[in-house]
Amino acid sequence: MDSIVKLKQFVFNGILTEDSLSTLEKEGISIRQGSNIQPIARIEETDFSPRIIHSASRMASIYIVFFCLENAVRELISARLSERKGIDWWKSVPEKIRKNVDGLIKEEEKYRYHAQRSTSNIGYTMFGNLGQIIIANWEDFSDLIPNQQWLTSRFEDLEKSRNIIMHTGLLPEIEIERIESITRDWLRQVG
Repeated sequence: MDSIVKLKQFVFNGILTEDSLSTLEKEGISIRQGSNIQPIARIEETDFSPRIIHSASRMASIYIVFFCLENAVRELISARLSERKGIDWWKSVPEKIRKNVDGLIKEEEKYRYHAQRSTSNIGYTMFGNLGQIIIANWEDFSDLIPNQQWLTSRFEDLEKSRNIIMHTGLLPEIEIERIESITRDWLRQVG
């Protein structure tokens, strides 16, 4: 009898998993096929020149890398500092960064009709600020990162490329390879 209950539970869990995967795929999140990401088409691509479409397609995958990496670093900082410093961990962020974040939030509040950038302060930090936060709280990250120079050099390289992508510029293949290499290094080191 016990094996029948376990079998029913196993089948039920399988049905729940299948339903969850189907829901994610309906939202455009491909789980079963890996990273086969399909863009959300809201504007006809034919309205743009083939050169622009091709360039955008090449840079789209790099944007995804930056989006994921930048937000993964934010999550790491939030998780690590809240674990080590408690609910008020934001107070351990350098004052200059906190003031910049407060200014961005106040500016954003003027435009109530528009979506917010983030629901947390860390979401308002600039990419370069993330490395500064880690260094300012070095004792909480030194077990993950070999040294501050390693962190600084990688973040400086990434920020240069990031700014090109975020302002609709094109990166040559050698820069894309550098981004991929630094990202792999980060994931192996911190992951």
